[in-house]
Amino acid sequence: MSTTDRTTGAQPPKARGDRHPPRTATTAPGPPARRDSTAPPLRPPAAVGWAYLMVIVATLAAIASNVFEIRHQVETGVAGAATTGDLALTIAFCALFGFFAEMLRAGRQWGRVLLTIFTSLGLVFTGLGLAQLGGRPLVGPLQASLAVASLIPSVIGLVLMYVPSVNRWMAAVRDRSRTISPRLRKAVLTVHVAISVGWLGLVTGMFAMSVTGATTHDADLQAAMYRTMSLLDEIFLGMTSMFALISGVVVSAGTKWGLLRRRWVATKFFLTMGVMILGFSVIHQLILEANTLVDEGAPVRGGRLDGVGWAMSGTALLALLSLVFMTAVSTYKPWGTTRWNRAPAANAAAHTAPRPARPSVSEGQS
Repeated sequence: MSTTDRTTGAQPPKARGDRHPPRTATTAPGPPARRDSTAPPLRPPAAVGWAYLMVIVATLAAIASNVFEIRHQVETGVAGAATTGDLALTIAFCALFGFFAEMLRAGRQWGRVLLTIFTSLGLVFTGLGLAQLGGRPLVGPLQASLAVASLIPSVIGLVLMYVPSVNRWMAAVRDRSRTISPRLRKAVLTVHVAISVGWLGLVTGMFAMSVTGATTHDADLQAAMYRTMSLLDEIFLGMTSMFALISGVVVSAGTKWGLLRRRWVATKFFLTMGVMILGFSVIHQLILEANTLVDEGAPVRGGRLDGVGWAMSGTALLALLSLVFMTAVSTYKPWGTTRWNRAPAANAAAHTAPRPARPSVSEGQS
């Protein structure tokens, strides 16, 4: 090669059989290779099996406690529509926890999220029941023992679901098991919207009835309002809020939105849980107290019913405003992404960014 060729960096003539030119320095690398979908599935670690077992044991103990309570209601002659609702909820929760546990074993991230949420809610509600701070009082030492028996494996199962071996396994199978199909997403989204609208309507009606009961001077009207609120609370309110949470988590954690990737989704999630806990630990107790005072013949005005009625109105208004705010957030989708979404995006950008061009021979000798 001549001196001119070395200084100008000219390429040697291409051979006749060389149809593909050599890769230049400015050619950007292709995207990272995707995981082979035909690869054999990774087996879950032993901790997943133990977590599965602990959650099932805790669920069975909680179901036994609910069945014992229903039996007590039947034997004491207080069984009614609320008892039927409790039985339906017990069957539904048995099926749901089994389904979520199976999704955990299949490597579904949203299954682990839902299992974590409902196990945590079970811990909160069981703790409130044991402390006599919310929900229905526990009937006798047997039901209290069953409640404690459900607490211990629940805590163990929660810990096992997030040990390092499980986290590594979930990360390895995430690409092929994270999202749900578009058809299932549309079905779950339809259910979520319908149930959320029903939840909003129930809370609106209960707010109107609580204000009516707190302001009326008619004892019969006040008693009718509070008994209707008790009926709605026992049968519909808990069920609608629970299934709104379930469908919302599936739609978010099982799709590209993610549960904690965007601020508006995370805000809705935490507000939903807050409204549920408010209804269980505060509104439910106030409704029970109001009906007890009505049955005891408390005066309509000027007594304890005034304070209970206005407390119900205030908490119902707080729940109503929270639901309206969540509806607006779902429409506008504000605030951008969280740090849990920015890190994967930065990693993806680092993999797909073009490499800087190497200096040519002439640039190196100049």
